[in-house]
Amino acid sequence: MGRLIYHQQYGLLELDGFLLKQGDKIELRILNAWVPGTVAHDESGWYFLTPDHVGIRLKTGLKARLLSLATEQLPA
Repeated sequence: MGRLIYHQQYGLLELDGFLLKQGDKIELRILNAWVPGTVAHDESGWYFLTPDHVGIRLKTGLKARLLSLATEQLPA
């Protein structure tokens, strides 16, 4: 478990030394429960999308843990 770091001036999101990207799977600690979801990005910044399609804006200090990194698509 770690805490998110949002480097706003560079538009980067970090967890436990990993730079996160769209599609990465993490869990956020919300009201004493771990909620799984996917990291996403839009013109307003980074957010977390739950399996029920609830969006939560991400900010520095939120407790999180990494589930899996998105696979990069290889060129054909």
